Amino acid sequence: MFIADPDTGLVIAGLRRYNVFTSVFFLGRHRRLLAEFVTLSGARLGEQALDIGCGPGKLVRALGAATGPTGAAVGVDPSSTAVADNSDRDRRSHHRYVVGPAQSLPLPDAEFDVVTCTFVMHHIPESQRAAAIAEMWRVLRPGGRLLLADASPSPRMRAVLSRFLGRDGDPFADADIRHYADQVESVGFTELVYTQSRDQTGILTAVKPVAAH
Repeated sequence: MFIADPDTGLVIAGLRRYNVFTSVFFLGRHRRLLAEFVTLSGARLGEQALDIGCGPGKLVRALGAATGPTGAAVGVDPSSTAVADNSDRDRRSHHRYVVGPAQSLPLPDAEFDVVTCTFVMHHIPESQRAAAIAEMWRVLRPGGRLLLADASPSPRMRAVLSRFLGRDGDPFADADIRHYADQVESVGFTELVYTQSRDQTGILTAVKPVAAH
C-alpha cells in the first residue's frame, strides 16, 4: 500500500489496497466524512482549495464541488502513481493534480483560501513535520483556513485494524492530530479548534490572520 522514502515519508504505491483500507476503517461512511471536512474547512464558491497528500483525490473532488467552476481544487501528492491516476480520471477544468511532498510544496505563496491535509501528517518524517506546517502557512492567503485531520478510532476499531494491518500495539499512537497544535500556533495560525468526528477521526482547524504577511 505504501513505500518508505527517507526524504518524503510514506508514499502510496498502490491505490487499490489503500481504498480497501479506507472502506474498512470508515465502515462505508467515507463520503460523510469528506462532507464534514469540506464544511469545517469553510470552502466556498469561487475559492482556491488545496488538498495536501491527496491520495486517490476524493477530497479534491469534494472541495471542487464546493468551490465550483469559478474556483479551483488542487491536489498535491508525493506519489506520481496517485497524481497520474487522478489526472486520468478527473478531467474537470478547475481541478488539477501536482506531484510534490508536503514539506516542499511546488506551489506559489498565498495562492489558496483553504488548505486541507488529512491522514498525512504521521506519514511525514517527524523531523520534517514542522516544515510541512510552515509550507501550509506559506501557500495560504491571509484570512485563509487550514484543516488537519487524522485517525482517532475507538478502542474496538483500534484492535480490529491492528489485526488488519498485522501490527502489534496501537498503530494509531502517532496519529493524534492534536500533537501539532503547538507547531500550528508557532507559525502564526490562530482560532484553533479541535473536533472529534463520529467517523473515527480527529480534526484540527485554524486560521491565518488577515494581518499576516
